[in-house]
Amino acid sequence: MADNKKIKTALVSVFHKENLDKIVTKLNDLGVKILSTGGTKSFIEGLGVEVTSVESLTGYPSILGGRVKTLHPKVFGGILSRRDNQGDVSQLTEYEIPEIDLVIVDLYPFEDTVASGAEEQDIIEKIDIGGISLIRAAAKNFKDVVIVPSQNEYEPLLSHLEKNNGEFTMAERKWFAGRAFGVSSHYDAAIFSYFNEGVDAGTERISLNGGEVLRYGENPHQAATFFKFNNSSEGVSLANAQVLQGKALSYNNMLDADAAWKSASDAYHAVTHLENKVAVSVVKHLNPCGLAVTGNILESLDLAWAGDPISAYGSIICFSDTVTKEVAEWFGKKFVEIIIAPEFTDEALDVFGKKKNLRLLVTPVKNEITKEKLYRSISGGMLVQDEDEGLDAELNTVTAKEFETSKINLAKFGTVACKHLKSNAIAVVTENENGAFWLTGAGMGQPNRLDSLRYLTMPRFNLKNGLDIENSVLISDAFFPFRDSIEAANEYGVKYIIEPGGSIRDDEVIEACNEFGIAMAFTGRRHFRH
Repeated sequence: MADNKKIKTALVSVFHKENLDKIVTKLNDLGVKILSTGGTKSFIEGLGVEVTSVESLTGYPSILGGRVKTLHPKVFGGILSRRDNQGDVSQLTEYEIPEIDLVIVDLYPFEDTVASGAEEQDIIEKIDIGGISLIRAAAKNFKDVVIVPSQNEYEPLLSHLEKNNGEFTMAERKWFAGRAFGVSSHYDAAIFSYFNEGVDAGTERISLNGGEVLRYGENPHQAATFFKFNNSSEGVSLANAQVLQGKALSYNNMLDADAAWKSASDAYHAVTHLENKVAVSVVKHLNPCGLAVTGNILESLDLAWAGDPISAYGSIICFSDTVTKEVAEWFGKKFVEIIIAPEFTDEALDVFGKKKNLRLLVTPVKNEITKEKLYRSISGGMLVQDEDEGLDAELNTVTAKEFETSKINLAKFGTVACKHLKSNAIAVVTENENGAFWLTGAGMGQPNRLDSLRYLTMPRFNLKNGLDIENSVLISDAFFPFRDSIEAANEYGVKYIIEPGGSIRDDEVIEACNEFGIAMAFTGRRHFRH
């Protein structure tokens, strides 16, 4: 066809050499002239293939410690020249510039260098200038040039070379150009993110590559894809969790797994008085319906599950410690969707292996402070905010009854539990005789705070099982605007309440607490979740 182009001259300048040998060998077999620089040139020569140095073409050596090698009119002229433009063709002849039909580039590993914790100067040197310029130039002139912008395109290039003996159609060249601009825009976004940290809160660059198609979206008729952020390739995050077994994950599975992992992690960090502590979170529809921290993994599991055993059916469970055979056997015929843990023993995997659809995910608890950004789309736009982190707010008793020192740690655990409940959240937390903390009541998702308190899901069950509500702590994620909420709490027998304070009716609410003998402390810090 008229728009087909056969490769005659190739410029190869790459960082990663893996699998390049097959391409170089094939180009040599097709009689393609190869231009190259530095380490890539040495690699090609090591294959016994003839290669021309870029320096001999340009008449200039590599200078400035390798910062300038390919940035020259004899290189970019050969890439950008329009083969059907007589003026361009004449200038190539006049200045003895060869046409370059194929450009193979693999950029310096900027993101990997940042993730490694390298010094800033090392990071700066991994900002590729020549390579990114070659990519953009060749992609712009895709009508005449094939651009291979990264190691990910080595295989499709080789396949095309073998299939058509070095001849490429216009559609094929345009496909490679599309990949090239994807590589260059992602690379620039990563560099921007590095330089922009804490500088310009009004600007964001989000680049997502390598998406994983999920089982389905929020509903089975919706398609969904999971992407990792640029900075998620290394480190502790749910994005890096290893899936050991089970059917494919769905959009809802990912959201619930993240909620379970975050709530278990935060609970683990919030409890400081226990040795060998283990946190267990049970999540259903993004809300913890069970949460416990004890000194024993089975006790934590028992308490977390007992918080709301009805909602625990079909839930997602997250452990902060290794899951053993004994823990695996505990589940018996219980149905859960996903179990997350830092590790599973081989014996535990043997037990879980009988439940073929059960997903097992491996990831450690998250760091106490991650400095993550949260992104949420709305129609026609996106909202960005900091993660709700840190639980170091001071408790300020505002009632006649003092908030006992012994309840402070329990209150901090309760603040974590409440933080992870969604919309007008109320949490009730209890300490048992072993010093274990667990979530014994939860209200959320109601359009007003009073209904969230009135319809707590767990106390009706737990009160029947001897819950000591008078020594429990009730936490609200925002202030109580009227005394009616205090009246409802008093009906349960609550004697300790934590809330942010800040209502114009704080005095009314405090007066109600004093009337019922309830101790109340303000934190000055809200934890809304939607």
